[in-house]
Amino acid sequence: MSSTALKRILVLHGYAQNGYIFSKRLSALRKQCKSTVEFVFVDAPHVLQPEDLFDNEPSEPEANADPLKDPNAVLRGWWKFADKDKTISTGMETSLVFLRDLLKENVDDGKVFDGVFGFSQGAAMGAVLTTLLEDPSKFSEFLIDGEAPHPQLSLCVCVAGFLPTFPFSTSILSPTSSFSTPTLHICGLTDPIIPFARAKLLTDVTPNGRIETHDGGHFVPSKNPWRKFIAAWLKDPLNNEIPSPEAPSNADTALDPNCSTAEISTNP
Repeated sequence: MSSTALKRILVLHGYAQNGYIFSKRLSALRKQCKSTVEFVFVDAPHVLQPEDLFDNEPSEPEANADPLKDPNAVLRGWWKFADKDKTISTGMETSLVFLRDLLKENVDDGKVFDGVFGFSQGAAMGAVLTTLLEDPSKFSEFLIDGEAPHPQLSLCVCVAGFLPTFPFSTSILSPTSSFSTPTLHICGLTDPIIPFARAKLLTDVTPNGRIETHDGGHFVPSKNPWRKFIAAWLKDPLNNEIPSPEAPSNADTALDPNCSTAEISTNP
């Protein structure tokens, strides 16, 4: 890639969102990165019904519109739940096949992705996708003519991410997996949906990762120091000298002495 070429980043939205909603929420970051990054937003293949939503699902303006008249109002997920208590996950395989085809189409068009940026469920999905591009043999249906559909990524960003623990996902990404892609984890210390202890299960399986925390909840931090930090990390994910966007706090030290500190809410 030449020094003037934009990095292409595949963006995976959270549960009960879609690419349009998430692109609006990342507008400030997109503006910050306009000279260095092309963000490619995609919609998850699973359309959610009212029974798929959680009781504390936040209300989005688009969600109050009519999905039959406005496709931007259709809420989606990278996997759904097969039971009313939302404990049995289903559909990740379908999403991975969807992403396989999307990646292959881009490669065939001469356009490859440098990395993936995921939020909440999309962050979990991004980590699984990144792992598969390192070792596509873990899911035979991800292969095309026995080969990976796309080269290995050079970076992964997981915001409010977590480690999916249902059997299919753990066959791909687990504490025993080999994961080498440079990864940035952004965690909210007061996140009511993905507490730091749960997010850390994902950070623990990505040894080539950097952890940055903020004092807020379940969202992508968008203040100026964060925008500049994320832009700098996307430009050079191997540069460990990029300053943290926030000063260390006592809460961070108590949670993890190795953790530096550094808006759409969703459920996983």
